Amino acid sequence: MDQAVARPPAVDARDDRRGRAEIAFARDPSGRTYIRRQFVSYPYHVCRPLILAGDPPGMVTLYLQSCAGGIFRNDRLAEHIVATEGAAGHVTTQGATIVHGMDTGMARQQVTIEAAAGSFVEVLPDPFILFPGARFTSDIRLRADAAATVVVADSFICHDPAGSGASFDWYHGSLAVEDAAGAVVARDRFKIDGGDVDAALPGITGRFVTQGALYILDRQRPVQALVDALRESVPTMDRIYAGASALPGDCGAWLRVIAADGVSLRAAMTGAWQAVRRLLTGMTPPPRRK
Repeated sequence: MDQAVARPPAVDARDDRRGRAEIAFARDPSGRTYIRRQFVSYPYHVCRPLILAGDPPGMVTLYLQSCAGGIFRNDRLAEHIVATEGAAGHVTTQGATIVHGMDTGMARQQVTIEAAAGSFVEVLPDPFILFPGARFTSDIRLRADAAATVVVADSFICHDPAGSGASFDWYHGSLAVEDAAGAVVARDRFKIDGGDVDAALPGITGRFVTQGALYILDRQRPVQALVDALRESVPTMDRIYAGASALPGDCGAWLRVIAADGVSLRAAMTGAWQAVRRLLTGMTPPPRRK
């Protein structure tokens, strides 16, 4: 894992604007997690790690902030988060991230997460807010030891601040799960166009205009227990439609949620995370203050 910390994923030199955040969690002899290495470039900013009530002993929470006021045309952002053996870290954002409209070009965010044996890492950013004309790609790569636990969220909502009825152009989502040797064991990819969301087509999105997914990699517990916890966590609400199933190879479970609004999406995603944490640790975390 030390090599992974020293050699973050490459960013294309042709990119017009690049931002990088590299975080490495490690465990000290007392069992507490600390930030062993950090590097950020604009627009990222890292706050000091926090120890919060309701978390497992030794876990730290880190807020990864942006100084830019959102994501803009031709932005290329790369995040590399490493949890070394026995470390426990929770990474979140200061709030939802706006993806601004683009008359040309597009924006991309690449997130790489590596988890060593015995580590427990959660990467739970708030949703992306897609403004009219936004074109955005979210790429997530998870590489985890069989004895590690990783929880990751990816979600978006739509918003037209002018109230003109305009929509985002497109959103591409991709997540790949790799074993410790780098072999792909699961992959999730999708593309959604703003026009399809606006059309509210039955059987596609209907009246549900926001979307989120929660992925849990954990081989230490029966996968059906994870699936059951996810299914039971989603509130019975008219404004939410969700489903959970096992990941390929029983390496974990995942939940997909579509919702009629951002408030309903947040309720479903928070409830699912709390249910999973309760199953994994026996403790229910309070929502992070934003």
